[in-house]
Amino acid sequence: MKKVFALSLVAVLCLAVVAVAGDDKMMGKGKMGGASEGTVSKLDMAGKMMMVKDSAGKESTIYWNDSTKVEGGELKEGALVNYKGAEKDGKMWATWVHVGEMKKM
Repeated sequence: MKKVFALSLVAVLCLAVVAVAGDDKMMGKGKMGGASEGTVSKLDMAGKMMMVKDSAGKESTIYWNDSTKVEGGELKEGALVNYKGAEKDGKMWATWVHVGEMKKM
């Protein structure tokens, strides 16, 4: 009976680790450490929303709020942006936005 309990406990722990790893990927933390890059194709400053087109041509709608850290140049249509964010309530919310080229170290 102790062996069955021990094996069940190990199985539950393994499933928990897989579930947590899956959540990180769903929140945008899997690819490039959560950072994405693209060109602003549409900008609505009043609505705090921008459409960003990546190098593959896919457009994403990104929202930001007062707690979003925005750095670099001026946020405008045609600008290159790098951003990190998480999906909440069906929308992608940026937590960090860098406007312009990222400097390589």
